[in-house]
Amino acid sequence: MIGDQAVSSVFDNSKIKRFVPDFQATVPFSKGIKQSVAWFEAHPEQCTVDAEWSALLDKLIERHGIEAKPLSFYA
Repeated sequence: MIGDQAVSSVFDNSKIKRFVPDFQATVPFSKGIKQSVAWFEAHPEQCTVDAEWSALLDKLIERHGIEAKPLSFYA
């Protein structure tokens, strides 16, 4: 598998609904992600960067690109 959500699918959220039945998502993803990015930009002290991990990811992206590939690509 190329990542845990590489294919479109439906996720069962019945368990969390049992534990928090009154929760209602009121912020659409597009707005929520903008709020998250703004928060991290306003709190750089919370954003530690692991230089070794970052370099590894850069190398993997350079080697394999960012577009999805069939599993046969890696065989």
